[in-house]
Amino acid sequence: MGLSLGSVLTSSEVEQIHTQSLDLLERVGIDYKTPEALRILEKAGCTVDYERTWASLPGDLVEWALGQVPRVVHLGARDTDRDIMLDGRSSYNTTDSQGTQAIDFENGELHDSTAEDLRLGILFADALDKVDIVNTIVAAGDVPAHLRTLQQFVIAFSNTSKPVRSSVLNARQVPFLVELVKAATGSETFRPIFSVVDCTISPLMHDRTMTEACIELAKLAVPILVYPMPLAGGTSPVTLAGTILVHNVELLSALVLFQLVNPGTPVIYGAGASQLDMQTGRYGGSADGHSMRLALCEMGHFYNLPVNMWGISTFSPEIDVQYGVEASIQTLLAYLARADEIYSVGLLGAAQILSLEKMVLDNHLLREIETIVRPILVDEEHLQIELIEKVGIGGSFLSERQTRDFTRQEYVRMWPPAGKKMTEIAHQEALEILHHHKPPALPQGAADQMQFILAAANKELSH
Repeated sequence: MGLSLGSVLTSSEVEQIHTQSLDLLERVGIDYKTPEALRILEKAGCTVDYERTWASLPGDLVEWALGQVPRVVHLGARDTDRDIMLDGRSSYNTTDSQGTQAIDFENGELHDSTAEDLRLGILFADALDKVDIVNTIVAAGDVPAHLRTLQQFVIAFSNTSKPVRSSVLNARQVPFLVELVKAATGSETFRPIFSVVDCTISPLMHDRTMTEACIELAKLAVPILVYPMPLAGGTSPVTLAGTILVHNVELLSALVLFQLVNPGTPVIYGAGASQLDMQTGRYGGSADGHSMRLALCEMGHFYNLPVNMWGISTFSPEIDVQYGVEASIQTLLAYLARADEIYSVGLLGAAQILSLEKMVLDNHLLREIETIVRPILVDEEHLQIELIEKVGIGGSFLSERQTRDFTRQEYVRMWPPAGKKMTEIAHQEALEILHHHKPPALPQGAADQMQFILAAANKELSH
């Protein structure tokens, strides 16, 4: 993977956070918000309180669960050539998810996101070579709430053959999702071509419906990105260490539940903690938040879990200097920390606003950063010792055959090219994708079959 960072936490500090996490899970416990989770935990010997929807998790159970979860996570795709293996050897990039607004590509006006905006975002994600995992980037706000999640999966399966990711908010949606996957893959056998997000609620709680859905998905061995989002100073202690501890406790509480449901369920450690802006009360973050997420990345690696880490995100509502600074710093840190997944391409304004031009610019930025961190080849062929001797003191390498050969093979072009503006290039490339990129075709009859499944879901889930 090339260059890497030193450690933010010492090994003793990592152990301390782990030990204190075990203590809090047992003494303070977790509110799972659903009796379904409590029944599973009680069967495993946990002390539970159904009235409070609370459970205490003993340390030996947590250690057992950590022994079950796989280090290598396979993310399946509709096109198996686009499958991804999270094995610590490479970093993969994802789109952002569940934005609520979009910038109109033609007139630049801002509007609430729709199914068409989602289609365009997924189409671009399919076309861009540095996007590996495709989240449902914005919400299809014009689709009824009870059908929205399933409709978003249909849009995703129809417009990309890369691995898809979304939240599932209702366990009743899962059987329909299984059928949609079978239709999209043209198979009678279910094969996970998607992963899901499980967001905990800080401090020390879970979302009832999302947890119930993830229980059903764990039974199917669908990979789950557990994504706590404590806010330092608001929903977690203002100190970075305290927020790291709350984050870790919440993540482990989810991991234990999913391993009890189905030992070996793939889990990804999401480093979603941030900070409350203590001057305005808004969701925000300062420079030390980056070190907090680096520490969380180390906690995930301590548990031998793949890690999802902030990357190409920005609080800016437009493509400007702030976007460039925030996206560059965060993404470079994520690569150097050897995060397995880097989150996230495509949204402005604190992950709320879809910009197709940002998607294109993000793709270029990712390519530049990958070039920065990749290993430098130092071998006899690349040291060019004989050529240096031949050219000698004061000579020129420009006309030498090796210069021409290596320029063709390995030369990295300057970006943006001299005399070109990044925004103009992004706009032109976005036009090319809009007019020429065709999504990979679904199996014959799959589109009609998925609409039939949606109609059945609409009938059952509307009441």
